[in-house]
Amino acid sequence: MGHLNRMGLRQRIARAAIRALFRILFRPRLVGAPPRDGPYLMVANHQGWADGFLLSAFLPAEPRVVFLGDRDGTMGIWWHRAILRTIGLVIPIDRTTRSDRSAIDAALASLAEGCALVVFAEGQVSHAENALVPFRRGVGYLALRAGVPVVPVWLSGTAELYLGRELAVTVGQPREVVGKPTKEATLAVARTLHADVAALAPREGPRAPARKRWVWLTNLF
Repeated sequence: MGHLNRMGLRQRIARAAIRALFRILFRPRLVGAPPRDGPYLMVANHQGWADGFLLSAFLPAEPRVVFLGDRDGTMGIWWHRAILRTIGLVIPIDRTTRSDRSAIDAALASLAEGCALVVFAEGQVSHAENALVPFRRGVGYLALRAGVPVVPVWLSGTAELYLGRELAVTVGQPREVVGKPTKEATLAVARTLHADVAALAPREGPRAPARKRWVWLTNLF
């Protein structure tokens, strides 16, 4: 219990620092109401490196947020590993294997502890606004195994970053997912969750400024 409390404190401090930095660099806003009690599974689109930081900074302080992230993308650089392990933010998943059982078990364990587990279900970064490829079946399996509410989220503005860029986290209504994790059921749930996330996409984005400053922020990591 003491270890979890220390981890939660470190994460609160880190999330507060990220929130302050993002408010200096960008114009972030939260649309909708994320649950304030866990556990729940959050499913989001993935446009760029800022997505995870944006969510971790602007979701409520409780429950603790944990991400199921690509091992090579999130843990490939030593200082990434040091930071993420210190604050307990990411469960790395090996996408080179058909099923990373240790990552799935860790994800289910985090939900059993009452966490909010975030999954970028496309399995890749789109680098494009309003792009959403089909979700992988694994998110359907995880949702059915966990039996917790699934919250759809659309992230806007993170595909191209510059100083003062408007970023938005749009949160949809939770969905209850029940049933056995058969192949057909997991595929059906993945398609349903894809539709839930796609429905949150804005019809049009904010007007871009005539001059974009610090565009290098797009490829910072």
